[in-house]
Amino acid sequence: MKKSLILMLFVTALLFVSCDKDDSGINGQITDPIVGTWVSEGANVAFGLRVAPFKIKKIIATFNANKSYTVVQTDSSDVSTTLTGTYTNTETTYTDTSSVYGTKNAKIWDIVANQSTPTALTATGIYAISGTAMTYEIIQTTPAITGVTAPTAQGGFGSTTIAGYKYNIYVQKYVKQ
Repeated sequence: MKKSLILMLFVTALLFVSCDKDDSGINGQITDPIVGTWVSEGANVAFGLRVAPFKIKKIIATFNANKSYTVVQTDSSDVSTTLTGTYTNTETTYTDTSSVYGTKNAKIWDIVANQSTPTALTATGIYAISGTAMTYEIIQTTPAITGVTAPTAQGGFGSTTIAGYKYNIYVQKYVKQ
């Protein structure tokens, strides 16, 4: 169960998506700023993923324009696990109010990651992108984990609840490559 939760957190982290109406791509088409490759390593990896049982030291997340993703997470023993799936994202009216993560005043987006491999599950969370910085927080919601509630845009980063208490141990920082 813990492995599924971590995998979901990784996938969700990779699915931390944003799409600003001002971002124009080729031929004036709107581009989704999460599209590309994002890296989280060392202290940027969420504390809850860096410690046992996961011991994740690096996550490389690639989001594609077709709303698919691939996440490669590497643990402290240099064992890599690849997660794949699809994601959906929705813009909210909330912004990141914290100066801790590097995305202050950026729009917060809701994200749902539907992981297909190595284990089918759904993770729900939020993210914000400012330039090459992304703040991402996500948690497995299907199958449900007893006592755990996904973060919300209204609650902001650190709003994942476990047994009724808010914890910020699943907030991640990514840098766009």
